[in-house]
Amino acid sequence: MKAALEPAASYQSDLMLTKLIERGFVVPDSIDPDMAPELYAEVLCGKPIAAMRRVFENLRLGRYERYRSFLPKPAELSAMIDEAARHDREMLVLERERQKAMEERRRLTRQMSEEERERRRKKAAAVRAMLANAAAARMVKEEADEH
Repeated sequence: MKAALEPAASYQSDLMLTKLIERGFVVPDSIDPDMAPELYAEVLCGKPIAAMRRVFENLRLGRYERYRSFLPKPAELSAMIDEAARHDREMLVLERERQKAMEERRRLTRQMSEEERERRRKKAAAVRAMLANAAAARMVKEEADEH
């Protein structure tokens, strides 16, 4: 999951932009075509590579209705990538929380002595027996009520 949030190298964003332009995407009229590579490189610098790939793939496949023939402006493209990366960040937080909980469980079980484990096993067995007795008593009572 960490790899999904790795920042893209400048050459990767250049390659992706070049591939879209080769496929017929045009730079918006409000952007000077000579400055476009620098402007896009500036906003794409440090963006997560996995999110960038997803956005560029979705652009290539025409999944963004507004951007089927031209590139989004640099700021719009940056926002699209940030939105795509949000899921990756949320998943990374969940993964870290899960790992932290697992480590805490391991730590707690390692510190428990054999006597403590045995005491807990006996206590759990007593609770199971109590529940079984209660269930059996309830069944007897229900059978008696039926007659």
